[in-house]
Amino acid sequence: MEPEWLKYATGFGMWFIGFLTAGNALLLSFIVYKKAYRYGRKMGLNEHNMRESVKASLITSLGPSMGIFLGMTVLVIAMGGAVAFIRESAGVGSIMFELISSRSGAEAAGVQLTREGMTAMGLSTILWTMATGSVTWVLVGGVFTRWLPKLRDLMGQGNPKQMAVISAAIMLAAFGRLLIADGIVPLIRKGAAAPFAAAVVSLVVGIGWLLWADKLKKPEMKEYFLLVAMIVGMAVAQMMR
Repeated sequence: MEPEWLKYATGFGMWFIGFLTAGNALLLSFIVYKKAYRYGRKMGLNEHNMRESVKASLITSLGPSMGIFLGMTVLVIAMGGAVAFIRESAGVGSIMFELISSRSGAEAAGVQLTREGMTAMGLSTILWTMATGSVTWVLVGGVFTRWLPKLRDLMGQGNPKQMAVISAAIMLAAFGRLLIADGIVPLIRKGAAAPFAAAVVSLVVGIGWLLWADKLKKPEMKEYFLLVAMIVGMAVAQMMR
C-alpha cells in the first residue's frame, strides 16, 4: 500500500508546482540567452561566432547536467519524482545544496532519507529546509544582481583570492560534515566500511580525473569529473555491500 506521505509528495499539486518552477527556469534561461545574443552582436561577433558559442555552451553543460541527473536519483528514490522536479528546477541544478539540505531536514525530523524511513512530517521538514535555504539566492539573483560585485568585494575585502578561500572553506565544512556523519561514524560504530570507501574512492577518482585532464590538455574533460567520481564511488559501495 502506498504510504500517506508519498501520496502528498507525488500528487497533482506537487507536479503543478514543479512545472511552475521549471517554466520559470526556462523563461529566465531564454531571457539570458536573448540578452547575451544582443550584447554579443553589439561587441562585433558575427552570426557564425554566435552559433559556435551556443554550441560550445551546450556541449560543456552536458557533463555537469549528467552529474546533477545522477544526484537527482537520490531525491527521486527517497521522496518521489515531483519533489526532485521542483527542487532541481527551483535550484537550477544545484544538486550539492539539495542533497545537503534534504539530509539536514531528515536529521531535524528524526527520519531517514529513504522511502522506507520517510514520514509526512519528515517530508514537510525537508521541503521547508530546502525552501528556506534557497530563498536567499532566489531573491539575490532576481533582485540584487546588479549589486553583487560590490557585495563580493565587501566579503572578500577587495581580494578575489580571499573570496575563493572563503567559498572553498564553506564547501569543505558542509561536505566534511556529511563525510563524518555518513562515512566515518558508521565505520566506527557499526563497522560499515562501504560508505567511507565510496567517499575515499570518489575523492581519488575525482582528483585523478582532473589531473588526467590537465595532462591531456583537455579542460573540457573536467566538466565530467563529478559524474565519473559519483558513478565509481557508488559502484564500489554496492560491491562492498
